[in-house]
Amino acid sequence: GHGVGRDTSEPLGLVRRQRTGALCGHLADRATRHTLGEKMPLSQTQLATYARDGYILLSGLIPDNIANTAEQAMWDCMQAQPDDRATWPDSNYAQGHDRAEIIACYTDDFLQAAAELCGDPLDSTKAPGGALAINIFPSQAPWQTPSPHIDHAIKEHGHKVFPRPFRVATMIFLNDVAERGGGTAVWPGSHRQIEALARSDEERYEDMWALNQDLSQADLRKPLVLTPRRGDVLFYDYLCAHAGSGNISPQPRLALNYKW
Repeated sequence: GHGVGRDTSEPLGLVRRQRTGALCGHLADRATRHTLGEKMPLSQTQLATYARDGYILLSGLIPDNIANTAEQAMWDCMQAQPDDRATWPDSNYAQGHDRAEIIACYTDDFLQAAAELCGDPLDSTKAPGGALAINIFPSQAPWQTPSPHIDHAIKEHGHKVFPRPFRVATMIFLNDVAERGGGTAVWPGSHRQIEALARSDEERYEDMWALNQDLSQADLRKPLVLTPRRGDVLFYDYLCAHAGSGNISPQPRLALNYKW
């Protein structure tokens, strides 16, 4: 369950706190890490949370100055102004960008966390040369709970379920996300349920596409719709069911997606 209801101290200044039902990790500042003479690893609690839920939202992983600059660069990339709705795209925005201000979000701490969650050596997650912007703009459509999917499930791409086609997926949030403001929905524990479904008939579910078609057979729990803040990062397993959600708030949701 997600029953953490108060701040709890963790080793090396790590704090976990509850936000919209998700267990989050808040990383202490760089000066503290330097004083300790070592990089800040994820705590055993955080690693266990990721293993149990198939995702974890790390709070404040991207420093404010970097996230703020990246947000401004994102508006520039969209050729839009945050305070002038007439300049906003007519629909949701998904496009790759390689601006230096955006790539700066992939800090050493970020890359280390990604490697640890992959269970791989720390040098196995290199900074990307670009990232996919997935920006959800306000809509007049009634808000409804989204339907789950797994990534890399386009039939023509032919991705196999085993071995995993990617190790970990990430979403960096560049602005605060309001309730029903386009937050990512996640299905806790779905990665284990979906893997069990895939193992039940490995011939039928050889491809990610086929597995994605039958997620209703996995008896998933109710989803959690996250409301991250600027600088938060969502890490999720390749079999974690998730979805974008509608945005009926006044502001767009700005985020970067990248997978290793």
